[in-house]
Amino acid sequence: MIRINLLPRERVRRPTVAPRVLVGLAFVVVVAALVLATLALNLRNARVRAQIDDVNVRIEELKPKVAEVEALQRQIAEARRKEQLLRQLEGLRIPWDNVLNELRKIMPADVWLIRIDARGDGNLTFNGFGMSYEAVARFMVNLDGSPLFQGADLTIGQKQNQAGHDVINFSVTASLTPRQKEVGVR
Repeated sequence: MIRINLLPRERVRRPTVAPRVLVGLAFVVVVAALVLATLALNLRNARVRAQIDDVNVRIEELKPKVAEVEALQRQIAEARRKEQLLRQLEGLRIPWDNVLNELRKIMPADVWLIRIDARGDGNLTFNGFGMSYEAVARFMVNLDGSPLFQGADLTIGQKQNQAGHDVINFSVTASLTPRQKEVGVR
């Protein structure tokens, strides 16, 4: 069979490219794109690794400074704890100058103290001797009448012989007035 082309030359079709050539070309393009993408990703990964290494070096440089800051923070916390302790101790402080000055004013001539004990709550214990029970009673009345003391109470009162004289060994408790406790804290 013979073929005759009756169409004008302008309309003559060109032969089509074989599908194998198109598939091969597409495969080459895809492989080239994958190779280029791999190279680009490898380059980006290398840059990221370099940045990570720089950050790690910077971290190593800053570790001593971080240790210093942490040590300073511990010192600050310790100083704050000590400051709180000092404030607590200051709150428990008894104004001894006021106490002794007031005792000098209110002490009867026939009474003498041998010991004063203080507790943190502002309670005081006065131990001493008096020439009579009346002298000890005057001391207690003077304590109650003082603006510095309140609640005088006799806990011990017994007669003893000291160097051939009868004396009264006593122990009196009293507390500081609330106003005086605040004045002592200043």
